[in-house]
Amino acid sequence: MLDTELTSLEHRTNRLLSVGAIGMQGASIRLGEQLYRTVNPEVEIPAESVVIHQIRSEDVKGAENISTTFDELSRFIRGTVLVGHFAHIDLKILRKEMAETGHDLENPAIDTARVHQWLLGQGRYSEDLALQLEKLDLQTVAKSYGLNPQNAHHALGDAFLTAQLWQKMLIVLQRKGVSNLKKLLKIGAAK
Repeated sequence: MLDTELTSLEHRTNRLLSVGAIGMQGASIRLGEQLYRTVNPEVEIPAESVVIHQIRSEDVKGAENISTTFDELSRFIRGTVLVGHFAHIDLKILRKEMAETGHDLENPAIDTARVHQWLLGQGRYSEDLALQLEKLDLQTVAKSYGLNPQNAHHALGDAFLTAQLWQKMLIVLQRKGVSNLKKLLKIGAAK
């Protein structure tokens, strides 16, 4: 499970603020295997971003060197399939910033928002289906699976919530005959 917090969602200027990851083996969350790092983006963090993720410029002044962070992240995710909610956003910033430090990110990745959309399309029709297909933020989707979201917009907290969501999704996916990586990537690959 992987999540990031960014200075903004503007793809040309956003910078990484923090990264969180939690290990899973199948449907088991491995709480002892987690990584959380803050990163100094070396730009002023906009006030509107601070309101969302509570990371201020002074909170990242003493952060670990970004190259060291990417060394640790690369070791942590080596040989894994990445799973994240709106993972394409996380992957885009990570690929951009990792490339600047000589790191790469080639892991296959699954987006739980895309998987959720697919599962909704496989279910029974309901009057509010169009609304459900639009309300894809992590907290809303987690609630729809009976989870109680807490600590929103914290990279490690969101990675843990995504891991819990993934556990629930795996059960539904198996019932629908989606039982291998090739099928998972077909319906939920992060692009």
